[in-house]
Amino acid sequence: MVGLVGSARPFDFLLESVRWQSFSVVCRFVAHKKTDNRHYPFRMGLSGFHSFLCCRNRDCHLAINTLTYTIMMIDITKSVAFTGHRPERIRQTSMLYFYLDIVSQVRRLYSLGYRNFLSGMAEGFDLLAAQAVASLKTEYTDIRLIAVVPFRRQANRYRQENKSLYDRIMKTADEKVILREDYCKDCFHRRNDYLIDNSEIVLAYWDKQPYGGTYYTVGNARMMNRTVINLYK
Repeated sequence: MVGLVGSARPFDFLLESVRWQSFSVVCRFVAHKKTDNRHYPFRMGLSGFHSFLCCRNRDCHLAINTLTYTIMMIDITKSVAFTGHRPERIRQTSMLYFYLDIVSQVRRLYSLGYRNFLSGMAEGFDLLAAQAVASLKTEYTDIRLIAVVPFRRQANRYRQENKSLYDRIMKTADEKVILREDYCKDCFHRRNDYLIDNSEIVLAYWDKQPYGGTYYTVGNARMMNRTVINLYK
């Protein structure tokens, strides 16, 4: 992290992942503008490795005092995203067997060449799936867990046991993608879109009811010709 000019607090934005051939290019920026002491998110697009910068809010006049970036390459052809319900919609007779089923699926996908596993880190299926990947790290040294967080303080309202699990998994994640600093009403949809954009397979737990974030994600994944594996039984 690079500090900003003046007294502004340093922070980073994940701007946008853009496909380049079979890769997703993820850019994190440290930037701020100085007209009214407020910070605005930016969005970056890449064509090959030529970049441009534009403001998401076109009504703002921006003056960038500090700008740095790092690039993370994700091979989409080797990437799997998780999507699933919160605990109250997971109807399994045994959570242990359900967890072991997730582990088995991750093993199978790894054997097929998939190495990158993206989790939205929500309570319920997301955390179980992330925990499954983390548990296999000593066995598969090249498996990668990518935590995709819709906003930085997502876990503040989690139940304590889930917040503790979230904190442990975040420490083991190979990449942490923070999409926003603060909550906004569509931040979960943005997170779900990011998961679909950066994966070839979606491993889901969807109870086939036509509502909710998992329904939205599975539907979009199918429209974008992603392979969807549903663990719901």
